[in-house]
Amino acid sequence: MSIFLSMGGYGWYVWMAYGVTALVIAVELLMLRARRRRTLVEAKLAEPEMPVTTRSSLDPAGMA
Repeated sequence: MSIFLSMGGYGWYVWMAYGVTALVIAVELLMLRARRRRTLVEAKLAEPEMPVTTRSSLDPAGMA
């Protein structure tokens, strides 16, 4: 197992690259989630009489 993790001497570089990539993806997902919530709140404040939904009117599943 240690041979696999060391990857011929390049293990530190490889595993750090995987770790940084995972961290960047996690941060991006959190930022997208926050941006979506903020946009929904702004839309609700802009048009309080209009219901804010998460489905698009163009979505075939939402037309049922």
